[in-house]
Order: sequence, then C-alpha cells, then structure tokens
Amino acid sequence: CVPPTPPWHQMLRKFGGKLWTPGHLRGARAALSAAAGTKGPATRGSGGNGRDYHFGSSRYAGAIGGAAPVDTTKLRKETVAYVRSFDPQEWHRDPMKTVVEGVIYSEGKVVDTTDATGKVNGKQVIADEQAFQAVMKLAERLSSEADAGGGGFKPEVMERVRKIESVLLSDSVASRLVGNQAVDFGKQDGITEIEESVQANEVERRMNDMLGEDEKANMVEIRRYPAFIACVSNFSNFLDLFRKTIRNIEMGVPVIVLSRSNTSQHCYRWFQILHQQMVELGVPQHLVTFASFSIDQQRKIMQAFPKSPCYFTGSREVAKLIKEVSPLLMASTGGPNTMVVSKITPKVAEAVRMSACIENSGQCTALRHLVSPPLPVSWLEKDVFGSVKKVDSSLESLEENGFFNIVSGLPAEGKDNTKPGYAAHPSLPIFYKEGKSLPATIDENWRRVYLDVTTTESDNLDSPEFVSNLCDWLIEHQPISLSVNGPLDLALRMWEGTGLAVFSCGSPDGSAALSCQARPQDGECFGEFPPRKELTDHTTFPVIVPTPTPGYNSIYKSSHLNAKALVPVPQSVSFCTPLLEKLPDGASKGFCKELLFYLCDAATGPKRGKGARSSLFGLQRPPLNGRKTALVCAGDTTLEHLAPVLLPFFATNARDQVEVVVPASNTTLLSALSSSAPDVPVTQANGVANPSAYYNIVHVKPMSTFPLVGHFVSLLMPVGHCKSVVGGDDAFFKAFEASPKWLRAGR
Repeated sequence: CVPPTPPWHQMLRKFGGKLWTPGHLRGARAALSAAAGTKGPATRGSGGNGRDYHFGSSRYAGAIGGAAPVDTTKLRKETVAYVRSFDPQEWHRDPMKTVVEGVIYSEGKVVDTTDATGKVNGKQVIADEQAFQAVMKLAERLSSEADAGGGGFKPEVMERVRKIESVLLSDSVASRLVGNQAVDFGKQDGITEIEESVQANEVERRMNDMLGEDEKANMVEIRRYPAFIACVSNFSNFLDLFRKTIRNIEMGVPVIVLSRSNTSQHCYRWFQILHQQMVELGVPQHLVTFASFSIDQQRKIMQAFPKSPCYFTGSREVAKLIKEVSPLLMASTGGPNTMVVSKITPKVAEAVRMSACIENSGQCTALRHLVSPPLPVSWLEKDVFGSVKKVDSSLESLEENGFFNIVSGLPAEGKDNTKPGYAAHPSLPIFYKEGKSLPATIDENWRRVYLDVTTTESDNLDSPEFVSNLCDWLIEHQPISLSVNGPLDLALRMWEGTGLAVFSCGSPDGSAALSCQARPQDGECFGEFPPRKELTDHTTFPVIVPTPTPGYNSIYKSSHLNAKALVPVPQSVSFCTPLLEKLPDGASKGFCKELLFYLCDAATGPKRGKGARSSLFGLQRPPLNGRKTALVCAGDTTLEHLAPVLLPFFATNARDQVEVVVPASNTTLLSALSSSAPDVPVTQANGVANPSAYYNIVHVKPMSTFPLVGHFVSLLMPVGHCKSVVGGDDAFFKAFEASPKWLRAGR
C-alpha cells in the first residue's frame, strides 16, 4: 500500500500537480531504452509536411502525453544516501576544467567556486590561452563544416545518445545528478525535476523525430553550427542543460557548454558523466565541449560565431547583454509571477506560502505579486509564513519530501537584507509590503522570498476598470504565470485580457491554484517570455517547452518553398489568394503559403491536455483589449516584405487587431494593399506617434532566410496554456473553449 499523500502534495507534486502512483524508474528506463533502440526517428523516411512539430498543430498535440511513471520514493532514498556520503573535498581535488574533444586542459588560473550560500565548495581552472584557442579552433572547424553543408544526422549517433539519456535518468545516475544539484545549488526537490525530465524528454524525442523526417524529406535544414549552452542551476537536469544538450547532439548539432560564475560545479559533474558515457558508447567527442571560461572569454567566443545559437535562461537584463554579442540568442527570462484572489481563506494562505517560498524563491515560477482584498492584521506574518520551516540544508528537505522550506545561509539571511519599503518577518528571512497601487517596478529578488501585495476592496476586484488596469500591468511586466483563485468569470476575463504562457485558475475555498504549476509533458506548455514589445531585444524567438530544440536554428530549404509557392492554399483561407497573387513566385511566396497551411492546422481553437488537471493549449490572439499590433513599414517596404507578418492576422480572427503603418511616399505598397487586402486598416504615417497605444510594434524587414513557421508565428501571437487545477472541470472547459481569444484561421 502507498502511504497517504500529504494534502499539499496532492495539490502540487511540487512543480507539476499530478499525483503519480509510484512505479519504478526502471520502467521509465525501459521506455527510454525502447526509444534508444530506434535507429533514427521512428517514422524516418516517411516524410513530414514542414510543420508537424510546431506549437498547436495536430501532430504536436498527438505527441503530448503517454509518459512513463517514475518511482520517486526510490529515487529520493538513493539521493539522500548519495548526499549523506558526499565528499566535500572531491570538487577541490578535481577542479572544473575545459574539455575539448576529450582533451582535458589543466592549465590556467585556479579560482574558488561557490555554492548557493556563497561558501567555497571547490576549484575551477579558468581556461588559459591554449585552452581558449582549442575551443575557438574547434568552433571554427565545426562552423566551416556547417557552412559547407557537412555534418548531418547519423542514425547510429541518435541511437547511442538515447542510450546515454536512459543512463543519465537511471536510478544510480539520477540520484547523483539530484544530489550534486542539492549540494551545489541547494535545490530542495530535484526529484520532481527528474520525473519531469523523464516524461517531457519523451515528448520532445517524438518532436525531434518529426523534425528529422522533414530534414530527410529535404524540406528543412537543421543548421549545425555549434550551439552555446549557458548552464542554469535550478533546472539543470530538465529544462536547461539536459534537454538543450541531449536534443541537439542526437541530431548532430554540436554544443559548447559554458561554465557559470557560481553554483557551476554540478553542471560540470553532469558533463563529466555525459562525457564518460560518450566515450564508452563511441559518440563523437566533438559533439560536446565544456568551456571553463571567464565572462569575457564567453562574450568573445559568442561574438566570434554569430551563426551559432545560444540557449540561456536567466534575467532579462543579462539576456539583453548576451544578445549584444550573440544575435541568435534563444532566451527564457523571468517575470513577476502574480496571483489574484477574490477572498482571504486558509486555502489561499497555503497557496501563497507554497508559491512564494518554492525553492527559497529559487524557481522561475515563484510567486512575486499578490492581488487581493485588504489583508487581515498579521495575515502574512502568521497565516501565510508563520508555519514555514527553516532547515539547515537542502538535505533536510530531500529527506522529508519538502520543497518550500527556507534554507539557512542563502542570500536573504538577516534583516539587513530588507529593501526599502518592505517589512521583515520577525523570525524568518521573508519580506513583504502591502499597497493599494500596482507596483511601478518589481525586482525578482532571486533566492530571496519577497512578496508585493496590491489590495483593493472586494467589490472593486472584479470591476471592469480594475481588471483592465491589472491586465495592462501584466502585459507591461509579462510574468511567466498568472493564477486566479476566484470566480470563473473573473479568471476568463483575466486570461482574455493578457497573453501569458502559464495561466491557472482555482478556488479560494477548494483547490487553490499556485503560481508554480506546469507540466509540459501533459500539454501544460511552458515558456518564459519578455514583454511583447521588447521580445526581440532579449531573444530571437520565444522558447516553448515542449518543442524540438534544434528547430530554433533551422530554416526551410529554398527548393521546398519554391515548390510550395505553386501549391493552392486551403479553401478556408482562399480569401488570401488576391494578396498571394501579387507576390513573386519563389521562397517568400512559398513561406507565406507554408504559414497558411500551418494556421489552418494549428489555429483551429484549443487542444485539451492529457494530465490530471483540466488544461487547454493552442495559439491565441493578442489580448482582447482594443490595442493593436502595428506593422511599421518603411519607404521601400514591399508587399513581399509585409505579407509574412500580415498573414497571421489577415488570415485569422485576429484581423481586426492589426494596423499597417505606411509612409505616404510608399505609393506602390499602398496601392497593393488597397487592391489585394482592402479590409486591412492602413495608416499613412512615418512610424507610430504613440507607442503605448499598441500591444506590439513590429518593424517590417525583408527576410533572407525563412525560419520554421511555428516559431515565426510565436513572434506575433501569444502561446501557452490555461488550466483549472481541478480534473474533469466541465465548467472550465465550457467557458474557456468557447472564448474568442483562441486564434482561428478563416473568415
């Protein structure tokens, strides 16, 4: 018999919320081994259609779900045993070093490494000039091969990499990965991350297979320039280091893993295990390099290889700095996650406590902003945070199956960390403030539990004016998640008025929604997006999970697009034909038709998720708030330049949410629009006079290469999921499935 599960664990399973009946991790390994036995994509050779694996498509939806359960009890036991026996001198005796094609470079400046508390926990050898040049020369060689069309998919490499993946997620190795992360980063519940990794990577393997089908069918080109992987501590074993490395190298895309300035030891130990397995199974060593670099060295190598993508998760400020030197940055950035509650209850207190304190506020979906009726006296101090436990180390949390304890020694220790305007909890390093206005600015305060509370009277909380103002604030600050514990009507209006990746609704009296709930393997698709107007200042595309990682740096083959240009579009979007007929035959026209085929498949309303909660995912329209997207043209902009960004609006129910801004001097474009798309709103002006009046502003530019249509559309339309935390919630499905917020192709 399985012991009763604590009520909070039934609500959450930490990050996920689905309560799995304990199985065996070896069962998950069996599923992984079966996948590893596939010599290349399972249906490789059948050919795809250039869009199967793109967000919201029918085959994308078909790839969701069906993941194996994980014996988390067994994994937890083995992890605790590993941490208890961990030798803290090991990372001093074996410093982090640069490793290039199996060659370990031991010379260079030796520096101390630190864990999450700032305590020295090992040594690192910063690459000397010889080691730095070794990485540079490898990157030059690999880039030259990519320029020449070399490299490519090798079925035997995929087979071996998937065998390695099964080893990394096996009992004995996974416990080391979780244990190292706990020792270095202080993560309290890396167990659930492994569960996520086992299950979501299974979904992404299917998507990688579909991408491979299209490459073999000569539709797409997976560009195999070396990809830079910036290590991230809190999700090394799933969202970041693991999937970004494994999913790339199995498709023949080499990666260069970059060290971190802190909590980097466990990332290097992950690389060491991977490298050992690559040697044993004969995986080419050039596919994975570890660069033990200074920040200056990292910027120098990224700047030297502008065709190389860089995958990064972190703050918007750092992402913007990286994009200065790495134009193909694919960044996942944070945001002030927000919870709205219609009344104050014990269930709400519990939801706020878990959401704000998860991993000592060391998880991207940790709660930062609460919107509520006026708070009772001492409610935050006593009801919310009074029962939070303080532990000496993350080991205690691992032992007791905890995830929202306060870990001693982390940066928030001490009242001297209290920032102006915040009150400090009398006995815990937790800080909060209450105000009647939405905060103008809000800092993330990573690993520090800070909570801003905006209060308003209950009868004003769901008023049209307040909801509109709050939605505008959410659009401006773009949190990852919004959770609404209140009436379903309020939740629906909040969802329709925003464009967030993660949206959850619950009840203040029953099952309350948390800010930290998303299981991408179940269709609760996840992403960390900058504000829409600033998106391309921080990232090339929004990064969505699940998706096939190599697809972010893939393009359509000209031959495929040239052929697509001659194919009639689906009947439901045939009204676009007059516009298409004005485009010259060739790749640009073919790309526009590829877009329309994708929209006819994906922009058909929501798809239901396959988890324990009631979830919906799919392409969405921009917020239904009356603000438009401005497509700003120049004096030399042509219809060929404009058509790709116009069609996702013109061909769908978002057509009234766009405005084309054209200089009066561009009479050719004005005439072309008048005759081929007379219903499109056109403003004759040199740019927009009032940027704040628009949801998004897109400066139209000609395209020399054509990215995958799913990623292209995500630059213009919101993507993600919405859910009720209650399973089989018919009222949620009825209300949200009928919403006009879903993007739909056709008239």
